[in-house]
Amino acid sequence: MIARYAMAQQQTLPGRGESNASLEKGAEPGRRGQIVMAATAVLARQGYGETSLKDVAREAGVAPGLLHYYFESKHELLLEVVSGMEREMSADWQSAVADIDDPLERIVAALDHAAARCSERPEFFRLLFDLYNLALSSPALRVRCAEMWQRFIDDIEGEIRRVLGRLPAYAVVPPRDLAGAVAGAIDGIALSGLVMQHSPRELYHALKVLLLSLVVTAYVTAGQEPPVARLRELLVRSG
Repeated sequence: MIARYAMAQQQTLPGRGESNASLEKGAEPGRRGQIVMAATAVLARQGYGETSLKDVAREAGVAPGLLHYYFESKHELLLEVVSGMEREMSADWQSAVADIDDPLERIVAALDHAAARCSERPEFFRLLFDLYNLALSSPALRVRCAEMWQRFIDDIEGEIRRVLGRLPAYAVVPPRDLAGAVAGAIDGIALSGLVMQHSPRELYHALKVLLLSLVVTAYVTAGQEPPVARLRELLVRSG
């Protein structure tokens, strides 16, 4: 089972949340890709708890037994779907900031994008937290979730190092630790939005203020005057 599980992971969709149409652009060919696309649609529509493998088979137009040929359980299929959505969201986020050179603008744009995706694609976060919950009682699944989490932190750390490298002094917190804290805050804010049933935009704005305060710290550490007016303008414009 483990060998087959690892093999399945090597064939993951190139994709954090999108529609069926965008999935088709990068979907793997054949029956397996067809099943994953169908599972993405059904899970997003119904949620993990209300979805059966028969529902997925019906959506994909295949026999239920074929699903077991590729996936030994519903949680393996969930992992495949969430991994694909996570990769797509990561690529989407990187594309959103790719043409922004100013470090302060990149911080604002990155968090505005995270807030928008959380509001627009709550199904990704619902499925992500379903996956985390299952992983707590499954060592093999926990390993796969840990790998996905590390990829998320890697992406954020790379962005943090790029931004910090443009400031007059480096952060007092190691970039890896800061990346982990930001990743936890992004997912934690999304979770609070799902539980409380309210928009997470205000909390993402608060996170933006906290991160921009590091810019002030960098300037003060270097003995320079912080660009307070510029920071205020960014916060007002994006608030």
